[in-house]
Amino acid sequence: MSVKTVFLSSTAKDLAEYREAAYHAIQRLDGWQCVWMEDFGARDWEVDEFCRAEVAKCDLLVGILGHLHGSCPPGSDQSFTEREYDAAVAGNLPRLMFMAAENFLVPASLFEPTKKQRKQRSFRKRVSRDRTCATFASADNLASLVVQAIRNWEQREAAQERRPPGARAEGVMPLPPQPYFAHPYPLQEHFTGRVGERQMLTEWLKDDDHPVLALVAIGGMGKSALTWAWLQRDVLGLPLPGQPKDDPEVAQACRLPEDARPEGVLWWSFYEREARCAAFLNEALTYASGGGVDPKEIASDYDKLRELVALLQGRRLLLVLDGLERELRGYPELSAAYQGDAVAEDPQGDFRACRDPHAADFLRQVTALAGGSRVLITSRLFPRELDGLAGCRHEDLTGLDPADAVAFFRAQGVKKGTRAEIEAACAPYGYLPLALRLLAGVIVRDPRTPGDIRVADRHPVLPELKGKEQHHILEVSYNALGEKKQGLLSRIAAFRSPMTYDALSAVSPYRKAKQLDAALQELLDRGLLFRAGDRYDLHPIVRKYAYDRLGGKEGVHSRLRDYFAAVPAPDEDKVQSVDELAPVIELYHHTVGAGRYDEACDLFYERLNKPLYYRFGAYQTFIDLLGGLFPDGEERPPRLKDEGDQARPLNDLANCYSLSGQPRRAVPLFAQHNAIREKQGDRNSLTIGLGNLAYMTQVPLGELAAAEANLRRSIQLGRDVGDVFWEAVGHEELGRLLAYEGAFEGAARELDAALASFSGLGDLQGQCVAWASRVLRALLMGEAKAALAAARRAHEIATSRRNERDRVQAERLLGAALVALAAQDGEGKDKALAEAEGHLTEALTRCRRINLVELEPDILLAWARWHRARGNAPQARAHAAEALAIADRCEYRLVQADAHNLLARLALDAGEPDVARQHAAIARERALCDGPPHCYQPALDEAERLLKAAP
Repeated sequence: MSVKTVFLSSTAKDLAEYREAAYHAIQRLDGWQCVWMEDFGARDWEVDEFCRAEVAKCDLLVGILGHLHGSCPPGSDQSFTEREYDAAVAGNLPRLMFMAAENFLVPASLFEPTKKQRKQRSFRKRVSRDRTCATFASADNLASLVVQAIRNWEQREAAQERRPPGARAEGVMPLPPQPYFAHPYPLQEHFTGRVGERQMLTEWLKDDDHPVLALVAIGGMGKSALTWAWLQRDVLGLPLPGQPKDDPEVAQACRLPEDARPEGVLWWSFYEREARCAAFLNEALTYASGGGVDPKEIASDYDKLRELVALLQGRRLLLVLDGLERELRGYPELSAAYQGDAVAEDPQGDFRACRDPHAADFLRQVTALAGGSRVLITSRLFPRELDGLAGCRHEDLTGLDPADAVAFFRAQGVKKGTRAEIEAACAPYGYLPLALRLLAGVIVRDPRTPGDIRVADRHPVLPELKGKEQHHILEVSYNALGEKKQGLLSRIAAFRSPMTYDALSAVSPYRKAKQLDAALQELLDRGLLFRAGDRYDLHPIVRKYAYDRLGGKEGVHSRLRDYFAAVPAPDEDKVQSVDELAPVIELYHHTVGAGRYDEACDLFYERLNKPLYYRFGAYQTFIDLLGGLFPDGEERPPRLKDEGDQARPLNDLANCYSLSGQPRRAVPLFAQHNAIREKQGDRNSLTIGLGNLAYMTQVPLGELAAAEANLRRSIQLGRDVGDVFWEAVGHEELGRLLAYEGAFEGAARELDAALASFSGLGDLQGQCVAWASRVLRALLMGEAKAALAAARRAHEIATSRRNERDRVQAERLLGAALVALAAQDGEGKDKALAEAEGHLTEALTRCRRINLVELEPDILLAWARWHRARGNAPQARAHAAEALAIADRCEYRLVQADAHNLLARLALDAGEPDVARQHAAIARERALCDGPPHCYQPALDEAERLLKAAP
């Protein structure tokens, strides 16, 4: 194996310890050698010239920049370090640069003249502009950062060499066989033991038949730390800087054999703010394909998922999904950072279900992987989608082994006490790693007898405080801080994500930087805070505990609101993803936290409403954000001063629940909205609210009598106030409802009236929706040619505008009309089905891209009919069953009737009359709704025909 060389450049007097740590970290890397001045010895060269020549010979420059300028060659005002950096620039040498933080302490004996200080500041600024620099907190931290930076550089180089034509641009991510750590884990010092668990993970990866392993435990149990240490040491054979080395026999027992090592490793952490399922699919697809697939060329997340699973089938990769609970419903996105292990449980287990349907599908599908790929999950909750699946192994992580706990306490600085005394102190905490770290911090920092295990006796565990999260020691550790440090920790907890020193200074209770630095160091020493690079963060359990005790929450969030208000915001017309809206979302979050609900509401509707609702269809994010205006719960109005202002969030929140497949949750919100409008006498807005209640919830839920009453009243109100547009909307929605009820002549009158009004107003969207309802009426009547003509008109309008929901509906209906025509026109069947395939593909792709659950089951049923027309019975059944599953989950009564009817028809095709009768009977019951005339008449008639055909 060829050896690459690194030139290590830095000043020496102020950075000797850091320089030494970096040197040894590089030397321990297989295939790397560190070149530094300490090894040069006597040379017949001028120092400056020799050093720059050595730089030019190397493959990489690693530069460590402190605050000292250092010595200069004779006749130059540039330091040796700066000259070495310029030599690397001149030789086009890759440069990995590491900066001492602004608060880095320089001994007074080493202070330089003002002129040199100014030169060093200028050099640091130049390097910062030229390169992305990492900030280090300690010598061990620097060693870890250097190792990772070199490995990442290796990965990029390997990716460049292996990248196929047309793949991603240079340097975006590493590709197999190099590992890709999308969100590196900041492992704290003194990780100890876990030998049994590491052996278990190694055996699973090497020999187990389960492609998925879920490692489940409460917060603070060390799931992420264990998984990261196992991955680095035992799977990849990489060093863990700052951590004690394994004994040889432990290393031998845990190490994965070389011939069992996966072809590639991807580490993904859902604890990161931007690490949602959609982002994971993009990165994982690129990595698993070796750069051969560009996710930008695949519009649908559903299709990305299928492509990813297919790649995993054909390769031997390891995917590690850390913190998966953040994708589950029990951890709402906006409040998850402040949430402990307590979740709002429900009998159905919905709290353990994935919020994103694509995440749910991915979990189910990877349990059936037949190749060598493996998926390791860490989570506080076991995902409901994995319940009962044979391909998933479930392991509950418990506390540390007593021997590991003793070793950990010794490493932390607990020097006084026997093994038995330490074990006795740890036992009441169930050997929970977070609790033990905090306990060790209390013991080591004790003012009377620091480092003596007997300190633990002064803090007995009280049963009423213990709890499953072992919060007692967290209370002790918190109380030991003193008022100002408590305030600092609680203020840090107000951030939603890791924060920089500058951001943290914005809420610091200390006036002087030295005081803040000392307080931060104590929090780090006590295990209450940890640092990764230039950012500070908290364990989620500590964050929740400290935030719950934050005094003056509104004032702290107000200061953070001011801080983020100064952060440049993206142009909302140019953003390409929800993640790009993060600065605005952070500003909104702290505005809500500051209790400035009216201001937050204005911010939401000015800068977040349109892109989230219309462009991205990010209905769950919309729900999470808008829910911040409801601190008293959704059963109460939002906390806005003006009652009229309260109504709009109620209506919009209800709309998003409906579109994302939760109509039951929408009903009471629409009711609150309408009650406010009724009380205010706002008939214009009440017209809208009644129509939304009927169309968005009551019709799909099969409450047809109430829906018809509300629509007729909405039409009358629109007529009374002279609002032609909303009166027309009422006619269109009533026409669609009458078509469902089989009152086709009445439906035609209502739809004609709506179309005439929309045409008179020049409203293209209204015309598009009215034509779409005409398609539905014709399909329900069995008039395929009329349906196709109306569908082409709706499609023509939809493709000329930017409204994603209308476009999905138009594509779906045009495909459905073509399938219906194919069933009636034998000669044109193949042509019609070929055209239908394109439109149904477009509909499903767009629907799943924005998670428009409302229309997804109808599209799937259209696909099922398409497959039946092609003679593909298994595919037809699969699509119909998938549509029924969504309809059952969402309580879409009309879709349930359609799905059961189609499954009954498919059963008759297969010669299964008993199965057909079962489905037809359910379809009849579903279609009855409120009973004639308020029933789904076409589906009821179909069910009766099927029952007669299956005696």
